[in-house]
Amino acid sequence: MTDMTVGFLFIVIILLAFFATQITPEDSVPKRLLDERDDQIAVLQQRLLLFKDLIDQVDQDAIGSIQQRILELKREKREALEKLHQRDAILALLREELGAGPKDDLHRKVLELRAEIDRLHELLRESDTENPIARYNTLAAVDLAALLSRVRTRVKKLDEQIDIQISRKQDALQFRGDGLFAHASDEPSSAGREKMRRIAEVLGEEIGCFTVGSSAMNEVCNPNAVAIDAIQIEGHTDSDGADVYNMGLGARRGASIYSVMLSEHPSLLDFHNIQGQPVLSVASYGEGRPIADEDLEGGKDANRRIDIRFIMFAPVREEDIPLSVGDLVRVRDLLAGRTAR
Repeated sequence: MTDMTVGFLFIVIILLAFFATQITPEDSVPKRLLDERDDQIAVLQQRLLLFKDLIDQVDQDAIGSIQQRILELKREKREALEKLHQRDAILALLREELGAGPKDDLHRKVLELRAEIDRLHELLRESDTENPIARYNTLAAVDLAALLSRVRTRVKKLDEQIDIQISRKQDALQFRGDGLFAHASDEPSSAGREKMRRIAEVLGEEIGCFTVGSSAMNEVCNPNAVAIDAIQIEGHTDSDGADVYNMGLGARRGASIYSVMLSEHPSLLDFHNIQGQPVLSVASYGEGRPIADEDLEGGKDANRRIDIRFIMFAPVREEDIPLSVGDLVRVRDLLAGRTAR
C-alpha cells in the first residue's frame, strides 16, 4: 500500500512538472522575443537618425527659401516705394505747372505735361523688364524733373516777374528773353542781371544734393544716388544775322550769364560731377533752337534767352551704377581707372 501511494505521488509530481512547463506567466517574455525586440529597436533608432538628418536638411532648405522670399519682398517693397516717389514727383510737377503761367497757355501746358507723364510712365514700365542701366536712367530723369520743379517754384516765389519755364523734355530751365538781352548784345540788362543772380542763389541751394563734394548729398534727399554730370548755361539768339555770328553771340551771352551767376554765388564752381569736374559750363545754340514764332510780337525777344540745361550721369556699364550715395566713391575710382587706361 505504501509503495502504491508513493508511486501515485510520483506520477502526480511528474504531471505537475509537465503542466508547469506548458504555462508562461503573463509578465515574462522568452529571450528569443527579447532579442528580436532589441534588434527592431536598433533598426528603428537608425531610421530615426536618418529621418532626423532628412528633416534637418528640409528645414535648412525651407529656411533658405523663406530668407530668399523675404529678400524678394523687400526688393518689391523698395521698388514700389520708388514708383510712389516717382509718381509723387510727377504729380507735384503737374500741380505746379497747372498753377503757373498765363491762362491762355494753360491748355498747351496741360497737353505738354500729359505727353511727358505718358513718356515717364512708359519709361517706368520699360524699366521693370529692361536692364539696371535703363532703370537707373529712368530714376535720374524723374528726380531731375522734381528738382526742376522745385527750382522753378522757388524762383517764382522770389520774383513773379521772372518768366521761367521747364523744357518739354524736362531737362532744362528756360528763361524767355523778356528784355534779358538787347538786339545783337551779349550784355544782360540790369533787370536781367538781377534775375540771374537770384536764380544762381536758388541753384546753389538745390543742386548740392546731386553733386559730389557737397555735404548736402545724403541718402534722404537722394535715395537713388543719381548725380548731375553737367549744367550748361546755354546762350540763344534770334534769327537776325548769319549762323556763325549768332553761334558766337550765343556763346558770349552764355558766358556773360555764367559770370553774373558766379559773382553772386562763387561756390557754384565747387559743385562737381562723379569724375570730380565742375558741373557748371557754357554752351551756345545760336538761332538753332527757337521757342517763339518771330513773326509774332515779342517773338524775337523771347528767343534772345538763356536756358540752363541739366545733364545727368548715365552709366555705360552695370558696374558703373552707384548703389548708394556712399558708393559714388567706388564709381568715381572705377571711371578714373578706365580713363587712365
